[in-house]
Amino acid sequence: MVLIEQPMLKTDVESNARLTQHSPIPIIGDEAVQRPADVGQAAGVYHGINVKLMKSAGMYEGRQMILKAKQLGLKVLIGCMSETSCASLAAAALAPLCDWADIDGPFLTTNNPYQAPAFAAGKYILSDEPGLGLRIQ
Repeated sequence: MVLIEQPMLKTDVESNARLTQHSPIPIIGDEAVQRPADVGQAAGVYHGINVKLMKSAGMYEGRQMILKAKQLGLKVLIGCMSETSCASLAAAALAPLCDWADIDGPFLTTNNPYQAPAFAAGKYILSDEPGLGLRIQ
């Protein structure tokens, strides 16, 4: 097991902190860390945070969350929900700043209007196209 995401209610700060203190497996705050203001409160409660661009209001705030987490010594997982290639490729652009990436949204979404990113050996194969390299299906 590599990590555990938000094992208890986000409102149960004391239990999350106690588990994190005793866990050899990284405990990652997810629902408890949605916007940049939440990152500072995650220190001491979790080993790291899960940044999801759909919760954080996009790439700019997501990047700010990543940078703040790193300043506080927190690990960072960039994740996603069930979303299209647009959101997942935006997350892929930030993935080099993170410790882990879990951005499989386009592979779980049946109504993705964009082509799914190329994927091999567990990694996205990014396009040389401008921007995110999106193409309509």
